[in-house]
Amino acid sequence: MKRSARRQPTGSRRAGPPPPGRRSPNLWHALRLRSSRGLVLGVFMCVGGLVGGARGLLDTTEIRMTLGLLGIGVLGLGLTVSWIVTYIQEH
Repeated sequence: MKRSARRQPTGSRRAGPPPPGRRSPNLWHALRLRSSRGLVLGVFMCVGGLVGGARGLLDTTEIRMTLGLLGIGVLGLGLTVSWIVTYIQEH
């Protein structure tokens, strides 16, 4: 019996791009402001950064750490507000 020339050995992959259903997710798609992940990330950053920064101010710890935490909180607040504005514009 002859073997077909088009048959691939087990475990090998075809050349070219992967089939449409098997592509890996894009990182920017996961963190896009329109996804709920962007909102959750923004809320966690906001709460953690602002609470950590306030605690750092009360405990009189190192100023760079306190300002870094406050910066993360402000960045999270901006991310959350931009997600809400995008959501309102789309709906």
